[in-house]
Amino acid sequence: MTTFIGALDPRVKAVIPACYPNSYQLLFAGPDPDTEMTFPQFLVRGLDVADYVEVTAPTPWLIQATEGDYFTPAGARLVYEEARHWYGIYGAEDKLAFFVGPGSHGTPLVSREAVYQWMIRWLKDGQGDFHEQPVHLYTNLELLVTPTGRVEDIPGSRKLYQLILDDFHGKKRQGTIPELQAELHKLQIPSDGSSPEMSVLDESNTPEVQRQHIRFESEPGVEIEGKLYIPSSPSGRKPAVLLVADNGPYFQAPSTDSLATRMAKKGRVVLTLEPRDSPGEDTHAPFVGNWITNSRANQIGLNLPAMRAHDILRGVDLLSARRDVDPASIHGGARGVKGVWLLLAAAIDPRLGKVWLDRSPYSLRAALENTLNTDLFDAVIPGFALHWDLDDLSKAMGTRPVMWTDPADWMNHIVGLRGPYQYRYILGDTSELADAQDDAYIDEFLK
Repeated sequence: MTTFIGALDPRVKAVIPACYPNSYQLLFAGPDPDTEMTFPQFLVRGLDVADYVEVTAPTPWLIQATEGDYFTPAGARLVYEEARHWYGIYGAEDKLAFFVGPGSHGTPLVSREAVYQWMIRWLKDGQGDFHEQPVHLYTNLELLVTPTGRVEDIPGSRKLYQLILDDFHGKKRQGTIPELQAELHKLQIPSDGSSPEMSVLDESNTPEVQRQHIRFESEPGVEIEGKLYIPSSPSGRKPAVLLVADNGPYFQAPSTDSLATRMAKKGRVVLTLEPRDSPGEDTHAPFVGNWITNSRANQIGLNLPAMRAHDILRGVDLLSARRDVDPASIHGGARGVKGVWLLLAAAIDPRLGKVWLDRSPYSLRAALENTLNTDLFDAVIPGFALHWDLDDLSKAMGTRPVMWTDPADWMNHIVGLRGPYQYRYILGDTSELADAQDDAYIDEFLK
């Protein structure tokens, strides 16, 4: 906040951000990129943290770091060195300084006294003692400014998500399906239709199904892995299914491997596919999921959900090129948030003739109406919800059917909705009945 306000408000006469300024030359490749601490698409616009400092030259800035911080002194020095040249244009090299204190992330005594010294120099003409003086420390109870310590308990107060929801309603404008398709092209979701070169890593066979563990390149430098399930039925072209791999902890839900095997036994060539970075790094953050990779992509003008949708279409390319596949009969299935990626792919590519979504969130906009969401980063396209929702992706498919079972909210809870949704009715540990019900869904999906 010091960096942002110091850069944008000319009333600030001296600025001292501590343990934040760092060049993304180092941050972006490091373990703690903190991409949530800057503006969307910051890097693709050609900016870096030094630009915050340079835009205010010759306002005095003291850039601080600590030796053991994950905002490393080396990255802070890159900011300082770049800005120092800019300050030189103004003949104001003395108004920019760099200080490194001991210890980890924080402001130890020597760093605090450097703050006082800088303020005294530029705000008091150098007159004053920069050594820290004893002050009275108040208890947490004495510092309370509301009866409970929580602003949201005051009658009439509103939570941040409610303010954001109001802003959304004020800005939203329903887009058309042609505009949606143009947006999907802009996001570079479509493939060029060429057949990717595939390598077989290993394989195993049963009397009914041959299974191959495969790898192919979705785009230069991006390798995707999957499994092919090839039925041991008579030769000739067969219908095919692409399943987005997901073996997550869904109650009484068959694994992707189980679904693929069952479908192959019914005469389908099945590809289970793991799009890039899925399931991704475990960040031990149950609600935000793998926010680091998603936000990194946004900083450089890319969108990870759209890139995963592109990977799905490269899987369609692979299936379409096979001699044992009927390219006019390819279906796609996905579970959970990965259903959003499949919808993005199907909305722009008519080769996906039918889609099965299971336990997938039913609406992006619904996420704005609650305080907590999980895995939302894996579905967000900046600005998308202002103009479209997931049902618009279904509409973009035209007459191609969508089979949607057990639609969910953004906390993975199944919600009762009117419309073209289907719901499981098996409760308790009745695996035989659950298998029979899934077989019925499989049969309907394969029609």
